[in-house]
Amino acid sequence: MVVMILGALMKLLALLGILIVVSARADYKDFYFQRAKSKSIDYQWSQEIQLRLETHEFEQRVNHSDTKDSRTFKQRYFINTQFAESSLSPTLFYLCGESVCEGFSGVMATYAKELKANLVAIEHRYYGKSHPFSQLTTENLKYLTTEFALIDAASLQKHLMDSLGFKGKWIVFGGSYAGSLAAYYRQKFPDLTVGALASSGPVKAKANFEEYDRHVAKVAGPDCLKNIKRVVKQVEDSLSNPVDLNLLKKKFSAEALLTELDFMYLIADMAALAVQYGYRDHFCELIASENPIDGYASFTQEIFQSWGLTALSGSASGAISLNPADYEKDFGMRQWLYQSCTEYGYWQNAYHDESQSARSKWINQKYHDDVCRRLFGIEKPSNTELTNRTFFLPLLSPTTTHIFFTNGAQDPWINLSIAKENGNLTNPNISGVTIDGAAHCDDLRTPKDEDSSSLKSARAQFIEFAKSWLKN
Repeated sequence: MVVMILGALMKLLALLGILIVVSARADYKDFYFQRAKSKSIDYQWSQEIQLRLETHEFEQRVNHSDTKDSRTFKQRYFINTQFAESSLSPTLFYLCGESVCEGFSGVMATYAKELKANLVAIEHRYYGKSHPFSQLTTENLKYLTTEFALIDAASLQKHLMDSLGFKGKWIVFGGSYAGSLAAYYRQKFPDLTVGALASSGPVKAKANFEEYDRHVAKVAGPDCLKNIKRVVKQVEDSLSNPVDLNLLKKKFSAEALLTELDFMYLIADMAALAVQYGYRDHFCELIASENPIDGYASFTQEIFQSWGLTALSGSASGAISLNPADYEKDFGMRQWLYQSCTEYGYWQNAYHDESQSARSKWINQKYHDDVCRRLFGIEKPSNTELTNRTFFLPLLSPTTTHIFFTNGAQDPWINLSIAKENGNLTNPNISGVTIDGAAHCDDLRTPKDEDSSSLKSARAQFIEFAKSWLKN
């Protein structure tokens, strides 16, 4: 009966033009986490996220750096005007990230009602249904850059200001990678916006992001970490024995993974997922046994079933297809790995001190270099120095203003954001808050009465900033 009711509700939402929403993310786990949460009837029918949306397409240039290149593609965007009062109402501009754009994050309606604002969301080039080419070859992917994504957003904003008369002030939003984009957008186009909210934005590119692993190990705690290491050792030992390895891959429903190290990465990701999304206690309890790998596999199967994940979902083995349609309804793994290989790195390598590491030593820079080589034929490391010089370092300058950085204390990605804990919240004209007990992009999710006081405070701080930006 519950399933029938849920199905009927989903059909009704579709007929009404109401779109269930998720936030953007810098790794695939957040996408599937949010999609799993959206299956809740309470989540679907929360007033804050029942947004009547208009879906449109904008004719966008493929190559913004060559005026002689006349090629264009259709880029999707979404509009909601139900909270605005006039042509001078503000607009909240939501930048979607590295997956299909499903509208606005849960908190956006709350902010729009409070600020009496329009809502606009733009789907990132090469993701969802916004594709310049029919094949995701390395040659075709060369126009997938941060710079072009930012120019896309500026082009759309100018178009809407002219065609729809959205003449009020604009505030830009994003979460995770798109949180970084929001900060970059404010810095690059201060004339188009009055402020930005960068939720869990890893604005600093880094190839060897080993701090992610250290963070997971620390949050897991010494007893749980010990059991994680037992599982990692057992899987490592199986790499030299095909029979044992195949048995283990079957236990994890990972037979489709093409390399042994892709399987090792799955093992690492399950522990990271448990820590990052509030399953730590359950996960640690399952692996606290004489044979922890059975508990580890049980947890993995639970996540696969409840989140709609497969072993291929977050693996390089699942990023081989050149067909954009294979990624248009989910996370764009191939496209995101290309961005990682060329601009950001973000490689979640094993921490150099094994006592503070929760993943195999074989998950290292060599492994990720091989991923770039086998998927794209890319031999050079990602140019993180150029990315940081172009986008990150300008954020530290006092000439950059009105950006509010929010981060969860439990989130490993905080290590690449701007936060007091990192010692880089030094620009007097931007602000930041670390939310106690919070995970990745928690402040973008639908507000609930049971949210922590720290989370409620972060949202309240943003509203105060936004009102100040709009007033001044």
